[in-house]
Amino acid sequence: MSIAIRPRALRAALAALALSMSLTGCLSMKMYVDPALPTVAKKDIAAPATPRPVQVLAEFRTKGNANARATAELRPRALAAATESGLFSQVSGDATPGAGQLRVMIDNVPVTENAGAKGFGTGLTFGLAGSLITDGYNATISYTANGKTTEAVVHHAIHSTIGNKAGPAGLTPVAPQAAAHQVMDQIVWNGLKQLSEKHAFDAE
Repeated sequence: MSIAIRPRALRAALAALALSMSLTGCLSMKMYVDPALPTVAKKDIAAPATPRPVQVLAEFRTKGNANARATAELRPRALAAATESGLFSQVSGDATPGAGQLRVMIDNVPVTENAGAKGFGTGLTFGLAGSLITDGYNATISYTANGKTTEAVVHHAIHSTIGNKAGPAGLTPVAPQAAAHQVMDQIVWNGLKQLSEKHAFDAE
């Protein structure tokens, strides 16, 4: 995964690890996608009787600050999910006459306190005292049409282990890029489902 979308808490821990790398050698890192958020697909969402076109806007933030490179990763995935959902007659990133507007905003915030200190401690113990670090993803997905805006809020997380630390029970580690993309996709799909259940896409 590129540094632009590497979880914030994990970046802090890795930066600390770099300071002690001369003592530790190579330490293993594994990432786990939190299982609390369900996997949603087209079959799980009721399409409106009369779908309308939509403009999709997406933004990724890191602790409230715009993250342009991560936004570039999120945007095509949000467009793909909106297209595959069957909720809209046409999906575009550009303004379209008569279209509604779907906004996806994801903010990566640290959940684990003192992640840097945890990573540094792992390094000083040669990885024997491993660390478990959690990054949160707080998202707002909104849909606006005919002057009315409906919002959905979705929360997700990635857990990362460094050194000799067991991962969350029952979870399989995944590659960093795959973890980031899975989180993005699940957030968008869950947001679409929430909006559909709130009848946001029903024609007035």
